[in-house]
Amino acid sequence: MTKKKNSYAVVILILVCAGIFAPNFGQYQVSGFGPQLMKAMGLSTSQFAQIATAPLIPGIFLSLVAGILVDKFGARRCMVLAMLLSALGVIWRYFAAGYTAMYFSMIAMGIGATFLSSNNAKILGQWFPPHKIAITVGIYLGVSNGAIALGTGTASLFPSMQAAFLFSAGIAVAVFLLYLFFMRDKKTEPVRQTVEQPEERTSILDGIRVSVKNKYVWVAAICLLLNVTAFCSMSQFLPQALAARGIAQSAANTVAMALTLGGLVSCFFSPTIFFMIGRTKLLMVIYSVIAALGMAFAWRLSDSTTVLFLLIFVTGFFANGFNPILLSLPIRLEDIGIKYAGTAGGVIATIQLAGTVIIPSYIISPIAGTNYSLMFLLFAALDVLLCFVVHLLPKMER
Repeated sequence: MTKKKNSYAVVILILVCAGIFAPNFGQYQVSGFGPQLMKAMGLSTSQFAQIATAPLIPGIFLSLVAGILVDKFGARRCMVLAMLLSALGVIWRYFAAGYTAMYFSMIAMGIGATFLSSNNAKILGQWFPPHKIAITVGIYLGVSNGAIALGTGTASLFPSMQAAFLFSAGIAVAVFLLYLFFMRDKKTEPVRQTVEQPEERTSILDGIRVSVKNKYVWVAAICLLLNVTAFCSMSQFLPQALAARGIAQSAANTVAMALTLGGLVSCFFSPTIFFMIGRTKLLMVIYSVIAALGMAFAWRLSDSTTVLFLLIFVTGFFANGFNPILLSLPIRLEDIGIKYAGTAGGVIATIQLAGTVIIPSYIISPIAGTNYSLMFLLFAALDVLLCFVVHLLPKMER
């Protein structure tokens, strides 16, 4: 019986990874087709930034709701519906002919990722033992980064932008079907909900109160806001910045892919490195300083695409290594744990995604325009700020 449970935990991990792969791959195809899309639709830099970050908008309004719904109704019902809406968004994008349709189709695409952003640690925490949660969240984030890398890096392999969008629509439909047939809640959850319904309602209100009042939830959210905003913003604008330096678009997409490949490798290995060494906050500062230097300078230090690939890979490794630890933090907080992990994850995702949408699209992009040197310095400044905020986190045990 235990063996069966453990083997199904692997199925759940695969589903969680597939669920984040589809929207991330689709979202970052837009970065790979950046200049082509801007020309075809007559978009300004600011409009392109708004389209590129549109899948993150549901996270601002729905992350907390997503956490509460999964805490109350379980993952299966909520995730199947979220993946259906996400798949419909990717299909709609294929037919989009202008800025407005593209913008709203990209918003719909992000609904599935919103539910996973709030609930990945909760879903995985129900199926895996506590000491494996940060590692499995690291695998989830690694796949997320792999999707970003493939979305950006494979754009030039498609015969046209529409062919690429059709391919990602096929992936999104396949993921929805996987969730429909294989997503499962743990058997103990529905029993508890049926027998003690009044208490369940109270626990949801308690979950909101406990999550909002816990200072470490807010600190983790601000850390993720700064780190993820810097990383995602660099991912979105790196192909255009490299192309502006005179690098061919296909080569620029390949080099840009190194950022997320570095992040992918780091998500797999950094949680283990952090917990082995034990000085988590110090390592976070070291990672953030190296990431900030890479963001500011790595993309313009050489004319060789091979050297640039290596420099940007290192930047990605240090920019994305400790996010699994931050995302799994609520489960390790005594007053939250598995019970309120969805709600706490929703609070964190709301704050983080608000920053990821607002800062690059409505603050940095209008300030920097097409001055990519200034733009990337501003991205780096976010990681410099992070060096100070991490000291407010609780002591993290190995």
